[in-house]
Amino acid sequence: MIYTDPRLLSAGLIGGTVSRQVGNMRETAAQTPVYTQLGIPPEKILHFHQVHSDILLHVCTEADAYRIQTSATADADGWLSTVPGWGCAILTADCVPLFLWEETGTAFALAHCGWRGVVKQLPFKAAQSLRNAGVNGRICGWVGPHIQVCCFEVQEDVAAQFSPGSLHRKNGKIFVNLNLEILQQLQEAGLHPTDIKTPYYCTCGDEKNFFSWRRDHTKDSLLSFIYKP
Repeated sequence: MIYTDPRLLSAGLIGGTVSRQVGNMRETAAQTPVYTQLGIPPEKILHFHQVHSDILLHVCTEADAYRIQTSATADADGWLSTVPGWGCAILTADCVPLFLWEETGTAFALAHCGWRGVVKQLPFKAAQSLRNAGVNGRICGWVGPHIQVCCFEVQEDVAAQFSPGSLHRKNGKIFVNLNLEILQQLQEAGLHPTDIKTPYYCTCGDEKNFFSWRRDHTKDSLLSFIYKP
């Protein structure tokens, strides 16, 4: 099963987050059947080494894409692309897969937003990078499956790094609502709230459909991807 936003397809993009039924996506070879089924050339999907940063890689020309494909794997946590015929991927297991795109599909971004990346303003920077790339149309956002406020319990040191409105306190415990934090950052970057979808799919709470580091303490991962034909 692939969780996605129909607006992606309307923009001429193919993307989403796969469920755990597809298998552990940590190995690149395991991803190939997913792409093949969707008619995506697996060799045209770019990858990086995720480090919980605010670093975005820009793919603005074919030369950029080939350079990233043939170079040593870079450290980063976000993609910006305007190149047809190429796509990008991230892995998650509680972190947020954030999809952003211009409404006609001329540019898109995909970010791996762990809580550290969110604190470093990665959602804001990803949206801002689209504007800096010359995108003039409406930017849409979709937040894929991740650990939700029901399960994302933190201690005071982590809670202090988030805005008070994103915290939920119950029975002496503190929980972070990443949806609210990301929504706030995207609005600060100029997105209209009605253009941002934050469905409630909890990776930690739904063992049937999702892998979760917080729940299982394994490195099994979900795949999120976006591709522009």
